[in-house]
Formats: sequence, C-alpha cells, structure tokens
Amino acid sequence: MPLRTFRKRLEESRVRDKLESLTLKRARYLIEARTQLAVALPLLAIPVVVALAYAAAVYVLPGEAALGALRPEEARNIAFRAGVVYLAFAAVAMGAAAVFLTHRFVGPAWVIERAIRAFGRGDYDQRVALRPRDHLQSLAAAVVEFRDQLRADDLRRRHMARELLSRLDEEDLKGARDLALQLARTEAGEGSSGGATDA
Repeated sequence: MPLRTFRKRLEESRVRDKLESLTLKRARYLIEARTQLAVALPLLAIPVVVALAYAAAVYVLPGEAALGALRPEEARNIAFRAGVVYLAFAAVAMGAAAVFLTHRFVGPAWVIERAIRAFGRGDYDQRVALRPRDHLQSLAAAVVEFRDQLRADDLRRRHMARELLSRLDEEDLKGARDLALQLARTEAGEGSSGGATDA
C-alpha cells in the first residue's frame, strides 16, 4: 500500500472516530439512581420552600379591607416589607440547599483527591472514609480497589528488586538476568504478576 493511501485512510479513520465520539449518546439516564435521587429531591424542594416563603410574605399583608383604608405610601411600605420577608426566606432556603448539596459532593471529592495524592507518593495507608450518606460512595470503593492493586504491585516490584539485588550480590548473573527480564515484562504488561522464578 503506498504511503499516500495509508495516510489518507488513517486521516479518514481519525475523522470517523471523532464523528462517532461526537454523536455518542448515553443509553441510560438513571445510572446511579440513589445518588441521582438524593440530588434531585433537595433541588425539587427549593421551589416548594420558595413557594412557602411567598405564602408567608402574602400572609404578612393585611386584609383587603385594611388595604383599602391605607394611603399609597403605607401600601408601598407594606408591600416592600412583604417582599423583604419573601426574599429573606428564599435566600435562606437556597443558601441552605446549596451548602447541603455541595457539602455532600465536595467533601467526598476532597477525601478522594487527598487519598489519590497520597497513593501517588506511595502512602497506601491513607483512608478513603466517607460518611454513610455522602455521595460518590462507588467512586470511593473504586479508589480503594485501585489503592489495593497499587499496593500489591508496589510490593511485588519491591520484592523483585530485592531479589534482583540479592542475586547480583551473589553474582548469579543468569538468575539476575532472568529476574530483570521478568520484571521488565511485568512492567510492560506482558508477564504474569507472580513472584520471581528461580534459575
């Protein structure tokens, strides 16, 4: 195949891959129903609380007979006070909902990020502990599995490195060579994750 044809097919393949990635649609919208409902319900509660705040503001207003007896300036004053009560209730409700929702996501995300950074430094004792009602539980569980795999891989590499140094100290060059090859294959993803082989 000429080089020009190869390049053209490669470019067509890249364009096709980009188009497929752009048109990819999610098949399911309820992926983790518990988490999605835990977020949706407080969001749906916000308009209810705002409506209650509006009802409280209307309740503060005097009756129709009393409003008719008021001067325009007094009526504006009462309407202004009712508006302030409504805005205060709405602001408190929205602020509380925002803090509650962000805390349930940002707190766990912070714990997970801190743990991943510790794993990167080789500190596998960092806990990934979330409260029972926090969101991102499945992500935390995946991070714990990842940590355990990293720890096992790191221990295996350290064991193989110690074994390699031991064989070099004993001047067992063939055994050291075999072990180095096994370590390299394992790191390249070609070998098994078992221990060293004896030569």
